[in-house]
Order: sequence, then structure tokens, then C-alpha cells
Amino acid sequence: MIHFVNRIDDIPEYPLSRTILIDDSLQSKREVIDRIELALDSPYDRDNWDGFYDALRDLQWLNESQVVLIHKSLPRLTSWDLHIYLDILEEIDKPTDSTVDFEVYFIVDDKTRIDFFLPGKFPLPEAKSKRAPATYIGDIFEIPLPGYRKRYMQFILVDSSQLGAWTVRVFKTDYQIDDKPSIDEILNDRIDFYMNTRDLGGGILYGLWSRYANSDNLGDLNKVVFRCYQDGFGLYSHRWWVWKSAQPVVVHRFLPRKYLEAPEGGMFPPFSVISRIMTGRWYMFKNLYDDYKDASLIDRIRIRGIGKITDEYIVPKRPPKK
Repeated sequence: MIHFVNRIDDIPEYPLSRTILIDDSLQSKREVIDRIELALDSPYDRDNWDGFYDALRDLQWLNESQVVLIHKSLPRLTSWDLHIYLDILEEIDKPTDSTVDFEVYFIVDDKTRIDFFLPGKFPLPEAKSKRAPATYIGDIFEIPLPGYRKRYMQFILVDSSQLGAWTVRVFKTDYQIDDKPSIDEILNDRIDFYMNTRDLGGGILYGLWSRYANSDNLGDLNKVVFRCYQDGFGLYSHRWWVWKSAQPVVVHRFLPRKYLEAPEGGMFPPFSVISRIMTGRWYMFKNLYDDYKDASLIDRIRIRGIGKITDEYIVPKRPPKK
């Protein structure tokens, strides 16, 4: 089975087991395969993932009834190799005819990186408490990312115009995982995007981010403007909601030009914060409003309407009276 723990010390003891430790000192596919196959006394000696997978699915030569694979940290593999490695571990978690139980442990801090490669495949971390910690306006969160990087975001208000969603601002700078920036350095950074989300405490509980600090400096809240379409997938929507966070919604037939780059105002699940950072997109599918600069002339006409175009609003042409 696959488990997530907060610390190595939280892993229970497994008597009469074969235990293998993995960490970031392993910097290539060959080093990872050698570490595990040598620890298992494997008869397989291949430098490829297929042979590695065969070895883990076999294990009939072992005298022990359990193998415990502990990841003190993720190995420093290329993105492609790390994806394959995690995929193999997810596959061996499925039932087999083997009499050997395979227990795989990860640290909660690596959950975000793992989910980036295999979203939704790995189980939720085993939280010590069933109750998520409370979060407060002004809280600053540290978000670990693939490539031993991290970013910061801040909980700035509760958006009463969007079902009481929690509005966060995510800062643009990527830091190295060991950096310790000051609060002023974080809050004076450029804003990458604003987002309405929910369950920030759940994000802490399951290792998506951790609380870093709290500050009364929430930035200029008047700059927080959201847009949301009400029909179709927003490809050529002619019914838009636009609002400043926690202020009344204004409905538009065509999206005002100045709001073309406003953030989507839907209530996104916590992992969408990570997805937005990594992909730069609000949704997985193509959205012409997000890609307006690259849209064709025909698409631009469909987006903005046919007629006089001002910096503020699009005024559709009316047919002349006969």
C-alpha cells in the first residue's frame, strides 16, 4: 500500500521486513534501480524500467513477507523518469498473486509534486487529525512545487459575491526549496493571479501547502476583479458576470475589453491553485478568452462582437432601419 506521513518517525515498525530508503542523493534512473534491486537481492540486472517493474511484481525469492520502501525525499530524476517511477509504484499497489506485501511511504511535503505527475492516482495523505486546521485572513502559505521550487500565496478576503469563496493572491517569484524569504519580500512581489478557492485548511492537512506567516498587509483589494461566464464553456459567451471581489455583480452581454485578462471567478478546488501555477491555465480545455491574443480574426469577432469597439465596452451594430 501507499502511505503519506508527516515525518519518517511516524512510520510504524515492520518486523521481519526488507526496508529500503530512497532520498534525493539518487540522481539517475540507474542509481534508483540499483538501490532497490540490490536491497532486494534481485536476480534481475537491467538498467531499464521494464526490468525494474518485473522485479517488483515478482519477489518470490525473498524470505521476508514485507518490503517497505521509504522515501525520505523524492529521487532527483528527470521529469520523465520520475513520472515512470511513480507510475510503477502506483501499479504495484494493485493486487497481485505475490505473497510479499509492498508498503511504500512518502513524506506529505512531496504530495504536490507527486500529484503533478499522477493527478488523483495516489491516495490522500494519512492525516493525524480528521479536522483541518483553521485559517485566517492574512495567512501566507508556502507551496512546494516540482523541481525543488516553491511559491507563496496569501488569503486576503472572503468573496461574498461567489458563495463565500476564499480569495487568495498567488505571488510570481519561484524560490528554491531551502530559501527563507522575509514577509516583506513575499508581499512586495508581483502578483501572478488571484483565485477563489475553498478549504485552505484542507490544503494544509493534505500537504498541498503549509502556513508560513500572517500579515495585515492584504494589498489593494480594489484591484481584485473576477469574471465568470454563464452559458456554454465561455468559448463565445454572450452572458458574463463581472465583479470586484465581495462587491455586487454586473452582468454584461459581451465581456468588456478591460476584463479580458481578469481571472476566472469560479470557486476552484485547492489543487487548481497548483495546476494554475504549473500550466498558466484556468482550465484544461482551450478557452478563447484566455488565449485572446492568439485568436484568429473570426474568433475575435465572435468574442467581442461586430461593431464599434472601445476600450471600455463593445457596442454591437444594429441593422439600419428601412
